[in-house]
Amino acid sequence: MKINGTVTNLEQDLVINGQIFEGVQNFTYLGALINSKNLISVEIKSRIAGGNRCFYSLRQIFRSRATSKAVKIKIHKKMVKRVAVFGSEMWAKTKMDIKRLGTWKREILRRIHGPVVEQGIWRIKSTHILGELQEI
Repeated sequence: MKINGTVTNLEQDLVINGQIFEGVQNFTYLGALINSKNLISVEIKSRIAGGNRCFYSLRQIFRSRATSKAVKIKIHKKMVKRVAVFGSEMWAKTKMDIKRLGTWKREILRRIHGPVVEQGIWRIKSTHILGELQEI
């Protein structure tokens, strides 16, 4: 088998037995985003975007006052969160990646639980209050 590489557009094409395989920056394989630099941060950003798409596609349920918070939390855990963290066991996460995932989770939980009124002033719930609500 003869393997020969030629450079086009800063990507390496691969030639095997006369067949040309085009080199690309990134591609999706079995739902995972693979890139030429093997950065997992790109995959995490893509998964968070997918989680946001899932959450906002269900926004009528999350905005509904007829749906209890307990049901909203279950939907979040069973559907939205699973879209974002599917396959995360295999990720080599950096501190920044962990922070990004935590920020996304808190953002979604704040949207589910809504704001709080203190002394007549509306504000978002703090991180420690969200943690207490999740333990229940």
